[in-house]
Amino acid sequence: MKIHPIIIAVEGIDGAGKSTQIPRIAQWFREHGQRVSLSCEPTHGPIGMKIRTAEVRWPPDVERQLFVDDRKEHIETCLKPALDRGEIAITDRYFYSSIAYQGTRLDAFDHTPTQRELEDLQDQIYQQHLTFAPEAAILIYIRLAVDVALERMKSSREGLDPFENRQNLERVAHAFERIITRHPCPITADASLPPDQVTARIWEQLDALFG
Repeated sequence: MKIHPIIIAVEGIDGAGKSTQIPRIAQWFREHGQRVSLSCEPTHGPIGMKIRTAEVRWPPDVERQLFVDDRKEHIETCLKPALDRGEIAITDRYFYSSIAYQGTRLDAFDHTPTQRELEDLQDQIYQQHLTFAPEAAILIYIRLAVDVALERMKSSREGLDPFENRQNLERVAHAFERIITRHPCPITADASLPPDQVTARIWEQLDALFG
C-alpha cells in the first residue's frame, strides 16, 4: 500500500485520551509500510514553551496570536519537512484546537458573548488559518462527554485551570462538533469506550479509507 504524504490532525477535549491513541494511529500507518512523523501543538519551541509554561491566560487577542506564531513555526519546521520526506505527518492538535479553544474567548467586556458571536469568531479563526496552514487531510476527533472529561481531569491533576469548567468545555465541544461536520474527511471515535475499542474504531475507519 502506498499512501501519499498527508497531514493528520488528532483532536479532542482534554481527557479524551489522545496521548494513548496517537502512537496506535502511527502504528497503523507503519504496519502499512508508511513512514510517520509525530509532532504536537503547542510545540516545544520558544513560543510553544511560552504558551505551555504560562501561569495565567493572556488576553484573547494575545493568546490567539501566540498560537498562530507557534503554528507557523510548526508548519515550517515540522509538518512541511515531513511531507517533503514522504512521511505521514501526525500532529497532536492543530489549528482546529485554536478554533475550538480560542474561538470561545471573545474580546467582549460589556456582555456575555452569544453563541452566534462565538461561531462568527470561530469562522474568522478558520479563515485566517487557511491563508497559511494546510488543511489536514484527515481529522481524527476523539469525542468525550464534558462530564466524563471533567471527572478524568479531576482524578489525574491536583487542580483544574479556571477555564476548565463545564460551561467553557461545553462551548469547546460544540465548536469541535461544528468543525467535524465541515471537514472533508473526519474520523470519530467514542472516548468513553475502553482504549482498545477506541483504537479498533479508528483503525476500522482507516481501513475503509485506504483499504
